[in-house]
Amino acid sequence: MLLDLLRWPLPRYRPDPGRPHHGPDGYRNLYPFKQPRFVDLARWRWRRRWLRTEHRPQDVRRVEADVAALTANRGRPSYTWIGHASGLIQLAGVNLLLDPVWSERASPLQWAGPKRLLPPALPLEALPHVDVVMVTHNHYDHLDFSTLSRLAAQPGGAPLFVAPLGVGATLRRAGAPAGRIVELDWWQRHRHGAVELTLTPAQHWSKRWAWGDRNRALWGGFAAAGGGVQLWYPGDTGYHPELFARIAEHLGAVDLALLPIGAYQPRWFLAAQHIDPAEAVEIFRIIRPRRALAVHWGSFALTDEPLHQPPLDLAVALARRGVDPADFGVPALGETFWLDA
Repeated sequence: MLLDLLRWPLPRYRPDPGRPHHGPDGYRNLYPFKQPRFVDLARWRWRRRWLRTEHRPQDVRRVEADVAALTANRGRPSYTWIGHASGLIQLAGVNLLLDPVWSERASPLQWAGPKRLLPPALPLEALPHVDVVMVTHNHYDHLDFSTLSRLAAQPGGAPLFVAPLGVGATLRRAGAPAGRIVELDWWQRHRHGAVELTLTPAQHWSKRWAWGDRNRALWGGFAAAGGGVQLWYPGDTGYHPELFARIAEHLGAVDLALLPIGAYQPRWFLAAQHIDPAEAVEIFRIIRPRRALAVHWGSFALTDEPLHQPPLDLAVALARRGVDPADFGVPALGETFWLDA
């Protein structure tokens, strides 16, 4: 972890003047965006001093992960929710791990910062051999230095690490071999075996250290397609209907959308950068996936809403929009969804 706190080397920023999201000093969003400032963060932290939130981890459903079935699987498409944004995707015989975080805190320090209230659905060592790791951006609840270091040293060889532009510097410090890192710009693709990965745009931002690296690394979501099945995760993002209409047009048919529903209160601070459950439903209605699952909640108390609150707010939003909860479900930690069923 101490190595992660070293600022050197900063992500090397090489803007492409022909791309509108490449600004002179860093990456930027396609649509109007209120970049969080230090004064906004300080105001939020000050107000939280008087907030007494009751978190009920016991209200988050949990099942025992079927490790044997996941290890034996060679071809069936599946998704297993591990916690927060972390999930195991099995597609066309390839094991892909999305935003893996196994640490006790979503923080540069393991004695301070947001503490995990529920453990990962299974130990990291219980996973089948990971072929590809996908990291959506460099915030601590998505890029966990310790977990990535362990994956880089997994028995049988390091996985391929796929991430947005500029994230490779942190991956290399975590131990990922330079030849096993692929950095993508928005809409760029990379094929690994029978699986094609696409980095999709998002309304967000990046920063990992106290100073010097603001928006010098890109952020985004991932589509993974293989064996006639396509999954999509938007990453951390604010809501803009035109953005998701463009994504829907580019991706075409989506079999499973992994939609974030947590870390959304207070809205005055978080609306630009994190969708809430009602906006997740709007994205569902734009993308029109065959099925959606609610993720990015239930592990860390990152923001002001109670840990167990997002599914309750999602149920209200689904009812208001007339969406069947069977089409946009809330998984249990450790639950596996077989996508050919």
